[in-house]
Amino acid sequence: MLPTEEACFRAVLRACQDHADAMLACGSQPRPTALMARLDHGRIADAALARMDTLDEASVVRFVQATIADPEVDLIGLSCVLRLAEFDDDTPGQAPLTRDVVLIYLVSKDRETWVANDIDAVARRLVRGALDFTRGSHTFIAAPALTH
Repeated sequence: MLPTEEACFRAVLRACQDHADAMLACGSQPRPTALMARLDHGRIADAALARMDTLDEASVVRFVQATIADPEVDLIGLSCVLRLAEFDDDTPGQAPLTRDVVLIYLVSKDRETWVANDIDAVARRLVRGALDFTRGSHTFIAAPALTH
């Protein structure tokens, strides 16, 4: 991965995390949003934020695929709150422990990954997750075809 590409992913991730932090600081749960960004040398040159809470999953996928195909858009950051359930193998009869996280998908024309961010409800802030490119995803862009 080129250093500029990594800087671009980090810039959009920070912007998405800042937005979620601002909503938490105001006492609101972060809404599902999409941040579309045009980048220049690892910095956001232009961006737009769209609410995604009125779209179903298939519509979000179509939106991302159509938007990332636009030559003016370099990277999309998608944020949503998910409730994770953690089961204890030692006590299978117990109810799972749950916690909310802000999941941020980062999608470029060639790559996508995700970052999970815990929510500190008491402090009303995000516990920021780290960018890890080993966590690939094929939620929005198709996996490359295998050739023999």
